[in-house]
Amino acid sequence: MNLNNYLEQHKRVEAEITTIKSLLKIDDIEENAGEMARHISTLAGIIKIHLSMEDKYLYPGLQDSEDEGVKELAIDYQNEMGDLAEKFVLYKDKYNTKTKILLNQSSLNQDTTDILQAIEKRLQREEDELYKFIEN
Repeated sequence: MNLNNYLEQHKRVEAEITTIKSLLKIDDIEENAGEMARHISTLAGIIKIHLSMEDKYLYPGLQDSEDEGVKELAIDYQNEMGDLAEKFVLYKDKYNTKTKILLNQSSLNQDTTDILQAIEKRLQREEDELYKFIEN
């Protein structure tokens, strides 16, 4: 299985995360809320495609492995990602428009920091742990 598409998606996710973090640091939320909402929506689209590919191709392939450890790891990753995906959808639904961002300014910084850190940690774990079981 070729990992190039997955790794490219990781780069796109990381680029959106970097942009969102930069926007979060700007003091004037009102001025940048629309742009932040667009990047949150873009991130959501990339993650949706990534998860779909993982569910359709990556995890089934790993779960067919003769190595029980690889099978268990794939199941664990898939279950864990389901939980993170649910949390991200809640985040996205709360902040995917300028109006929603402005209505939720008091929680924007912490919610964004928490979800982005969780996504970054997940991407790093995939690359460090899971992908090593896959032939390029």
